[in-house]
Amino acid sequence: MTAPRTTTTARRALAVAGVVALLASGCGSRPGAASGSGEATDADGTVSMVMAPDPVWKWLTDQGIKEEMEDEAGIRIETSSSWDEFGVYAGGHADVVSAASYEVPDLEEQTGEEATIFGKFNSDRSILAVPADSDAQTICDLKGKRIVTHSAVSITIMWGVYAREFCDLDLRAGGGDFELVVTDPQNAAALIERGDADAGLLLPDFSIAQLSSGAVKPLYDSKSVSQIYAENFSSDPDQVTHPQNNVFVARKAWVEKNPEEAAFLIEVWNRGVQEWAEHRDEIIDAYPEDFAAETPEQKAFIKDWVSTKYDWFVDTTYLDQAWVDSETELFDLMKEAGYVDEDVAEPDFTILEQS
Repeated sequence: MTAPRTTTTARRALAVAGVVALLASGCGSRPGAASGSGEATDADGTVSMVMAPDPVWKWLTDQGIKEEMEDEAGIRIETSSSWDEFGVYAGGHADVVSAASYEVPDLEEQTGEEATIFGKFNSDRSILAVPADSDAQTICDLKGKRIVTHSAVSITIMWGVYAREFCDLDLRAGGGDFELVVTDPQNAAALIERGDADAGLLLPDFSIAQLSSGAVKPLYDSKSVSQIYAENFSSDPDQVTHPQNNVFVARKAWVEKNPEEAAFLIEVWNRGVQEWAEHRDEIIDAYPEDFAAETPEQKAFIKDWVSTKYDWFVDTTYLDQAWVDSETELFDLMKEAGYVDEDVAEPDFTILEQS
């Protein structure tokens, strides 16, 4: 079965084409970015990165940490903010992109260039939730039901893998055993509350109002995709950082040609997760918009969630071989479930030494 793979590729191709056309009309490739010829240029002390809005990066910037580290290293990181990081990167307008590890094969297919994962950041935090009065206990009980999600790919890929593995059901856009409805992440839980959806693949931080009021209830004891993966599929069940929703990805040729810049980027982000571990509540208070928390009660709710249920930020951005081996197991599972073609190679990983 390769239908989910085909659907993913087609959607990505449209997204990439649109973003490339938009960028081509307004700007050229950023310094160090690939020109489309497959040849990486010298970054010359500058790293361009595209990313979704991120509270840890804002904290590093506003606290002066990023600038201080840049001055000491003599390297600058230029970032652009976009919810379609994939398209900006594929258009050659960034050296580095944050993406889900399981999206890298599609990224390589769209760019025609080999990529490498050289750091990690966020695990998949999505949960499956239903209305408060629902009798459903698992995804298997939702066959034929309307399920809302914020993407036909991304988190839906992993929940589709679970539907296939747990009950041999097909969760995908445009067909399968469920009615998949795509909407903005901040609207998903509200659709369940109103009765316009029977279930949803939710990001807890975008669903605070409905989760805190009890209007929707999480299945699987509120466990995230990563926690479910650890319990059911990982060779290391104590490791709950797989799969990754945000890894740092670049063209392999760029990392090979610019090792100092690549290492510096991961060093800065590693400082970021250290800051998160030490100042988590302060970061939530400083940037509540990045957690969809508008009131003191909602801030308290998401603080409790990351403290007692699941914190999706990694302890370190650096890779080691044991972690790489465990993350690679994911692709065998995706192939088994039909979400990756059998002949697609696993992503390449570059392990950087921590300074």
